[in-house]
Amino acid sequence: MADYPDQVKVFHQALYRFRGVMEVNTGLKPLDKIPVKDYALPGKMGDLPHALLYRTQGGLANEAWANTDVILSYDRAGWLTLEFLAWWVREQSRSGEQIQMRPQALSPVAGENIQLGQTLKFVVDHFCILSDQNPEAMLTMLAVRGNSLSTAIERHADVLGDLLVEETTASDISSSEE
Repeated sequence: MADYPDQVKVFHQALYRFRGVMEVNTGLKPLDKIPVKDYALPGKMGDLPHALLYRTQGGLANEAWANTDVILSYDRAGWLTLEFLAWWVREQSRSGEQIQMRPQALSPVAGENIQLGQTLKFVVDHFCILSDQNPEAMLTMLAVRGNSLSTAIERHADVLGDLLVEETTASDISSSEE
């Protein structure tokens, strides 16, 4: 696991409890600092939640966006993990949390390279208003969401069954990536 703050690791650890999760990464951007004209730019701007931002003509004042990219295995475990996560995100959103989940992929072909079947990931978008550009509110929110997801997993462990791996710790994840 990359060198993430502990609060982000809590969310990542909850996601890594699923056998179908291959990789998880989280980034943070201040949305109110990105001009609308930059949304069409490739690279890092290509990952933005464009439809939402175009509707509001940019981020709200002091709004930050954390994007958690989840890469799933292309099998039963990945598909069922996606369904569970989609349900969990929907329930969070229905209860008033500023969260959404969306698919993301690159172009099917880039030059001579076929990318189709190799770039699909799912993004969990987290939105938070920060006071004084301090990321602490977002970090706290990610830890709370990690705990919430872990609770949902525990409540449904009998249904999830073999979709789950033994609970891992940040040190287990770090050592497996070395």
